[in-house]
Amino acid sequence: MTSLQNTSANHSINNPKRRMLTIAFALLLGLTMFGTMIGLQTKTTHAATNETYLVSMIRSVFGGYSTQAIHIAQCESTMNPNARNVMPIGGSYASGLFQILYPSTWRTTSQAASSPFNPYANTRAAYEIFRRDGFRWVEWECRAY
Repeated sequence: MTSLQNTSANHSINNPKRRMLTIAFALLLGLTMFGTMIGLQTKTTHAATNETYLVSMIRSVFGGYSTQAIHIAQCESTMNPNARNVMPIGGSYASGLFQILYPSTWRTTSQAASSPFNPYANTRAAYEIFRRDGFRWVEWECRAY
């Protein structure tokens, strides 16, 4: 057998090692495609869609102040409506999208009956506090700019 024929035989599909590698690769590719098809890899898309929804909601509540409000929410909670600071301030915890102190400040708003982790209720409460404070961000650690 010449060296060319020998090389050809090593790359043949009849080579057991090559056949196993081909099967393993096909299986891996198939599992990846199946996972994508059933939505196992949609976390990033969901996060982007969720943030788009939150930005739209903040714009509808804050109107002309929405650019500042979006900056505050990004700074305070990284746009996470379930954020909760574990360090209490006077027995209350900064909670939700705008990190409003719960229960102390939260119960002074019209949203007191709702959860501070409800993003719409938290945004409405933040707007009430912002308006009550003369359209200033005095109750937030983060600043509008």
